[in-house]
Amino acid sequence: MFLDSLRRRNPKFIEAAMRLHRQGLIPANSYVLDLDTVEANARVMKAEADRLGLKIFAMTKQVGRASSFCKAAMRAGIDAAVAVDMACARAVHRAGMKVGHLGHLQQVARHEANAAAATFRPDYWTVFNHEKAREAAAGAHAAGYQQNLLARIAAEGDIFYRGHEGGFPADDVARVADSFDALDGGRFAGITTFPALLFDHAARKVLPTPNLATLGKAAEALARAGRPDIEVNAPGTTSSVLLQALADAGATQCEPGNGLHGTTALHVVEDLPELPAACYLTEVS
Repeated sequence: MFLDSLRRRNPKFIEAAMRLHRQGLIPANSYVLDLDTVEANARVMKAEADRLGLKIFAMTKQVGRASSFCKAAMRAGIDAAVAVDMACARAVHRAGMKVGHLGHLQQVARHEANAAAATFRPDYWTVFNHEKAREAAAGAHAAGYQQNLLARIAAEGDIFYRGHEGGFPADDVARVADSFDALDGGRFAGITTFPALLFDHAARKVLPTPNLATLGKAAEALARAGRPDIEVNAPGTTSSVLLQALADAGATQCEPGNGLHGTTALHVVEDLPELPAACYLTEVS
């Protein structure tokens, strides 16, 4: 569905992929990345995030956590990644990126928590329940540091992809924060959800989900409880043109993934600052 955008906006990339294939340098049935464009897109994202005071973590799983992709993002100034599972964490760590966010969406397995803490020391670690909070904090304590913990929260009416459900009741967030602070090796740092934004096919634009409002209400409750300075992690369908809306909603962190290679759903219907930077190369006989 991105072919029209790719042909219009980055034709030289297509020509280069074809030329390299004909030279025998790229085999058929390969995904190809335009790393120069990835880097340029990442610079656009980073500049806008910096303007708005947002922390930015690159999502790499959509492109197989390729080390070359990670390095392109780093050249653009994005030096940390969000790791949705341990495979992501290992890959970005090997590529030289900092693990900025771990545990969202896949929770770190109990027997991997100590190694995750010792090896990666993530800036933020998301947990869905008290058991996982204790495991993350214990791992950090054993490694000699205090882990910033994000609480995945949920409220009635929130939208989740199948299998992504779960989290602490949003109404209980102040008590959750206190419980995190009571853990040796742990401290409450903020809240998260997913998705905070979604593409609406009927409206042909990206709209906030109920989850984003849940984050806002939870942040207000935490402020009333004496916690005004928290992290609000709000990923989902991220392009540079949407970062202002996230910041206006109270977000402090963003996690561009498909936006770094110009292939979010919004990129299909609008020509956004990020250019398409991925294609699938095959042969037709």
